[in-house]
Amino acid sequence: MSIKIAVGLGNTGARYTRTRHNAGLIALETLAELTSAPKLSFNKYAHAYLSKGVVAGKELILVFLEGYMNESGIGLAKVLKYLKADISEVVVLYDDITLDVGRMKVSLGGSAGGHNGVSDIMNRCGNSFARFRIGIGAKIDKRMDLADHVLGLLSDDDIKSIKALPIKECFSLMLTKGVDATQNVMNRKPQKPKESTKPQSEATSSSAKEEA
Repeated sequence: MSIKIAVGLGNTGARYTRTRHNAGLIALETLAELTSAPKLSFNKYAHAYLSKGVVAGKELILVFLEGYMNESGIGLAKVLKYLKADISEVVVLYDDITLDVGRMKVSLGGSAGGHNGVSDIMNRCGNSFARFRIGIGAKIDKRMDLADHVLGLLSDDDIKSIKALPIKECFSLMLTKGVDATQNVMNRKPQKPKESTKPQSEATSSSAKEEA
């Protein structure tokens, strides 16, 4: 099936807006801006934030799920039921610690790579969705808890690097040529990650495990 839905993963709430774990939402909102799509607004029937954009002449539904990252599968299942759509029509945008900031990778299927949001989607909705992985960099200190890292704040330069990714170009290819063709073009392009500014203090929370 063709791509019809783009889902940006993250945690709901102002406190998470600039965290690494919300890189998927940052990319989704950037795509909305680049395609002049309306601002994401809450839909009580889908229990998620929705918008519609047009990319390469094709309609694309933009989705941000309500709730915590580790419950992404629960939220996406509700959205798919509301839209009467299949998981194979979805591309999920999310953060990836194995990629440097300023890098991205498009793929189809595969493992969750330790990402709780992706894991929950796989368990509850299936694994035939496309992935738009966004680099957030590895842990600054190997002794750091992973939840503290992904819930830490992105620097201004990091956010600029994420917004500068070829997001619209990727989706134009996916909607017109398919995921395989997009991988062949975008994953082979040279990517030069920008150096981040000095890391900001990490955002920590007593419920970090739940949110990550």
